[in-house]
Amino acid sequence: MNISFQGALAEDVKVSQVAQSKNAELTRTSVSVKEESGLLVLQNANAEIKIDLKSGRYSGKDKRTDTVIFKDASFGIDETTGSARWKPESLKITWTKKDDVDEFGKGTTVYVMHTPGPGYDPIKIQTIRLYQEHEFVVFGWGIKNQFKYPVRIKHAEVITMGGLFNGQTVENPRVLRSGAGREANLVEKNWKMSAHNGVMLTYEDKGIRRSLVAGGLKYNEFGRWVEIQEDKRKFKYLSMKCWDPQGKQIEGGKTYYSPDTCYLDFSTSDPFVALEKYGMALRKANNAKPNNYDFPTLCGWMVSTTHLGEGLPINNSPGMVNQLELAKKRGLLKYTPLAVRLEPDFYCAGDQGNSQQGWWDDKHWQKYGPGGIRGPVSKDEIGTGKGSLQKPYETFAKFCGAVSDLGGKTFTYFQANMPSHDFARQHPEWMLNNDISQLHVAHRHSSPLVKFDFTDPGFRDYTLKMWTRLGKDGLDGVKFDYPETAWITTGGFEDKTFTSTSAYREMYDLCRQGLGEDAFIHERIMGAPRQDTTAGLVDLQRVWGDASHFEPEMASRIGLRWYKSRSVYLYYPDGKSFFSHGKPIPTYKRRSFLTLIAFLSGRLEIGSSFSQMTDEMIHDVTRLYPMIRGTRSPRPVDMLLGKKHPEIYDYQVTEGWNQVLLVNNDKDGEKAIKTPLAGSQVKTGSLGLDENASYHVFDFWSQKYVGKLKGSEHLESKLRGGEVAMLSVRKVSAHPQMLSTNRHFMQGMMDTKNVTWDNKKKTLSGQANVVEGEDFVLTVACNGSKVVSCDGATIKKHEGNMDLIDLVFTSDKTKAMPFKLRCK
Repeated sequence: MNISFQGALAEDVKVSQVAQSKNAELTRTSVSVKEESGLLVLQNANAEIKIDLKSGRYSGKDKRTDTVIFKDASFGIDETTGSARWKPESLKITWTKKDDVDEFGKGTTVYVMHTPGPGYDPIKIQTIRLYQEHEFVVFGWGIKNQFKYPVRIKHAEVITMGGLFNGQTVENPRVLRSGAGREANLVEKNWKMSAHNGVMLTYEDKGIRRSLVAGGLKYNEFGRWVEIQEDKRKFKYLSMKCWDPQGKQIEGGKTYYSPDTCYLDFSTSDPFVALEKYGMALRKANNAKPNNYDFPTLCGWMVSTTHLGEGLPINNSPGMVNQLELAKKRGLLKYTPLAVRLEPDFYCAGDQGNSQQGWWDDKHWQKYGPGGIRGPVSKDEIGTGKGSLQKPYETFAKFCGAVSDLGGKTFTYFQANMPSHDFARQHPEWMLNNDISQLHVAHRHSSPLVKFDFTDPGFRDYTLKMWTRLGKDGLDGVKFDYPETAWITTGGFEDKTFTSTSAYREMYDLCRQGLGEDAFIHERIMGAPRQDTTAGLVDLQRVWGDASHFEPEMASRIGLRWYKSRSVYLYYPDGKSFFSHGKPIPTYKRRSFLTLIAFLSGRLEIGSSFSQMTDEMIHDVTRLYPMIRGTRSPRPVDMLLGKKHPEIYDYQVTEGWNQVLLVNNDKDGEKAIKTPLAGSQVKTGSLGLDENASYHVFDFWSQKYVGKLKGSEHLESKLRGGEVAMLSVRKVSAHPQMLSTNRHFMQGMMDTKNVTWDNKKKTLSGQANVVEGEDFVLTVACNGSKVVSCDGATIKKHEGNMDLIDLVFTSDKTKAMPFKLRCK
């Protein structure tokens, strides 16, 4: 079984005998292109694209089931529909092809030239690519501007009004948008959806499972829009386009091939597999390698607020260093580093429009202190040494050095495009349209009328030097707040070749260049553009507004993006407090949000100070680290069963070992959460295990053995409202085997190494990563074997079960401790 795409079942991938016969001449490693009877046919073993070279209409067929998925689609550039559409007097369609290799391997691209007759249309270039080893189709576009003047392209409709469900029945449909930022994404009981980024549709057609994933692939200068809809005539269609509010300017006499592409897979029938393939393709196309936040982050701003935190004034450089000292003293840094984020969130209203923004230097961070929307506590305090950077850490170099010396990481905060008025007055040439004429107009802090121009060569050079300087100072990461302010839809760029999308990306690209590949870049995107346009530049997106509490949809917004999570972005639900109205929240609720965030998100932000957190709270945080690495996140296996929020998340560690999270999303009241161990994952939300095997189940937080279950049974747990169960589910072996540890919520995945059974020597051996001063407990199921002795650990009976033992490791130093358990 492929551990990346577990759970695909035969009933979900039926292929007709007719299709198998027709595909006989096409091998898995071939792409065919031919013209016959006025039709251009591009095909491999999975998909066929057929273009009418007279009309330009085209269709897509699933070769595996010999089924037309869409037909009579058109290709267009900046076109409208209906009576407003200008049809060219004549149209000549020609084509060429190219065989080559790109990041996905060997493939063939056809270039279809749509040359109009007299008029004002440029020559439109349609590109379609198939691969030898992949199911998906890649759509692209270009323009040959045959005129002497520039043309500006805002919309490239790579698929327009492709007719769907031809000769099919659509039963039990489900759709899911490919969400970004704060955007909600829930599975809907429907086949219709319009969405940014992408859409997944799955349904049954006369007992055959069909799925379709359409969305953006390579991002550079345009966003994506996908529609699976029905018009007034009840015509059901698929449309997909690249779009940008400003558009791309192509000079006269120039040919432009857009780097932006679109993805379509209608051959992979299992919707979980289809989405996971899409996520990995999105990662590869954008060279996305989001950095792993293998540490918690303390948010100085949240702790300092009264409505979300404690009202403790730590949001300054000495305050944050002090919190790191407390964290170290209380033992956190034995398990993980701690990032401290200083947020210089001074706003325009605090000093007649003046702030740190644009200056971005120690002098202005010393001058202005954090103070929210209204500025500091008193305007008289501006410039009195009570700013964000204070002595003895009055420079970022000193602040970062102190944090690094303690074993921490330094993060800070930028307002994306909210210039200080005095900076704009000094550098009007670096503002949009070179215009500062509305500096006098009062405005909301997040709606400035004068903005930076991130396309201006001089400002770009200045900004890059600033990021390079901060990188040398030791800055590890940055949060971009109000990034919507950098989404410019009205133009005014110094460099006219930029689009709204590429100008927005430029802000992050300059940061990445200056701070380096290892820097942690955070996009707090609440409004437009809630898109995947920053893939490959940004590490982290936030899915919720300011909120120190936790609720179910925070988890589902992250969990239902599992196919992109960790592979393209990390997602998180804002900082979380361990207190509510000054009182500690119940232990089980604290462990619930910690587990959900660690399992689904991989990034924990803390909104409680280390002077207030109890030892038990800190202990629970340490159970999350090191964070899960790699490109996979747990599947929401019950997402297609009609629930508003998933209740079952499954992560396959190895063949025969799954980590499973059950969650009761009801706020109040006990509820039994259950899932079948075996069966169709799509139809039943099962774990996709072997119904003929048996499985040990062990609960992490209670450190209790749940029992041995047959593969034909259900995994079930009664949970209080908001409670989770983190369970290790392991196929029963014929010899002793590891079941769990007490050190890490992944129960052996992150805190042990090379645990193996030697059947000849009758030994179970491996390594335990032991932290100084803490007993490390590794629980073993003896499976009927008799234990003789153990080198490296003390043997104890596990409470409540005679066939389980605990291996207990102790050390006065943090180290990997080998062990060898002898049995007979």
